[in-house]
Amino acid sequence: MKNVTKLSLLALLISLSLSGYGQCGGALTTCGNSYITTNAGWTNSEYYQIIDIDAAKLTDATLPQFTAADGSKNALEPVPATNDGPTDFASGLFKTPIMTTTDGLVYTPSTVKWPVNFYLAAFAPSMYTSAYTKDSLVGSGYSGTGTTAACTLNNNTVIVSPIYKKPGFIELSRLPATLTNPTVSRLGYIEIDNLPQVERIQWSYSSTSWKRGVKFDLNFNDGKGWIPQRWIATGAGNWEATFAEQGYQFEEVVGKQDDPSSLVSFRIRPWDGDSIDLKPNANNCTYQATTYTAKNTPLAQQQTVRVHQIKVFSNVIPDQAPSAVNTINASKLNIYLSDKNIVISETVNAELYTIEGKKVFKGFTNQVDVSGLSRGIYILKATTKDGAIQNKKILI
Repeated sequence: MKNVTKLSLLALLISLSLSGYGQCGGALTTCGNSYITTNAGWTNSEYYQIIDIDAAKLTDATLPQFTAADGSKNALEPVPATNDGPTDFASGLFKTPIMTTTDGLVYTPSTVKWPVNFYLAAFAPSMYTSAYTKDSLVGSGYSGTGTTAACTLNNNTVIVSPIYKKPGFIELSRLPATLTNPTVSRLGYIEIDNLPQVERIQWSYSSTSWKRGVKFDLNFNDGKGWIPQRWIATGAGNWEATFAEQGYQFEEVVGKQDDPSSLVSFRIRPWDGDSIDLKPNANNCTYQATTYTAKNTPLAQQQTVRVHQIKVFSNVIPDQAPSAVNTINASKLNIYLSDKNIVISETVNAELYTIEGKKVFKGFTNQVDVSGLSRGIYILKATTKDGAIQNKKILI
């Protein structure tokens, strides 16, 4: 589908974004060289825009409502001492219309409704990013006001965010497991499954304070599970998440538009691996770009993530949506034996049994050490956080 890409607009956006970065002399602190994503905005795709979700338009009162007064934090989060208090968050789904067009320029909602799954989320269609709320509405002060303020201010001057003043977000829970149910994660996510021939996905997110991270994962329904597409680490102060309070727009080129058999799923969730983010070098104050790993800590309280918009482009306009209860094919886990460990593509409640039915392991993990077990056939029972159960025979 032809929609000529406006490269001049992209160049202008990049120029505007980099001009703010240049004010800091190519570095964000006095600690040497640093890197920051430019937040250059979205390009125009040549393909059909089949999904256009704007949180400002999700005004259905039956969706779980975000009730904090000022939009800067969830006022109903439980006190850490008890962890079992009430929250605004709930799980479920809403349906978004597949967009259609006759001329490739004007899009209107079709009658096809695609399910959007959310887990422990709350909807705030009229609230703004935390930086704008603090700066312009309540005057409480945005982040980045310390000694490096000239290079880290979240008031939309150092790097311009297109969503800084835009209302509407879906907040994903950052809550830890409860004391009464200590093996169930309460980190929220948004997931859209089984989209055909996806060319690219555009999305925007913000957070409630400085250096809050996010994860965007893809799944090609090929049995290999979730694949990291963009991980923005929490806690690395001068890296990608520096301006998360004012918001980011990201674009993921998927490239499956010419594969008629492809089904693409994706999810957005809070960063849940703070222990493996970028490591500071104590000698010169710079950051080492350590490789991200698949390690997760979903039972700990991590960081707030807010999703503002989601747009999906495809080579086809679907004329039929999957059933609302049709979960991702790939919630089929990838389970295999590697170097005396059973590896699972996601962290699950795992139980390992002998072929005679004796339980030899139980835990919440994505890896089971079998080095001490006798040779033979075992059965792994894996239960995901959504309650899906998968059994697999393993020959050790």
